[in-house]
Amino acid sequence: MPMEYLQGLASDELPLMESDAINIDKLRVLRAAGMVEVKLPAVDAPQQKAHVLYITGLGRATLRAGGWPASAPRLQPHCDLEPSFD
Repeated sequence: MPMEYLQGLASDELPLMESDAINIDKLRVLRAAGMVEVKLPAVDAPQQKAHVLYITGLGRATLRAGGWPASAPRLQPHCDLEPSFD
């Protein structure tokens, strides 16, 4: 999913080059949503490489609002029950 890819980008050192076609499609979605700034190749370009420049403020705010911290992996589910010592 594009949001999971965005989460991964948040922990990467940017700018970076992306050459995986599936990830480039995710970048197209994220760019259209205004969450990343990226230089995309033409759809019919023989060599598919995208240059990811940065995550926008909207992208970072969306990660925070979705419960995905921009600098850490996604949190594990929290259980507030005390362990049983039976």
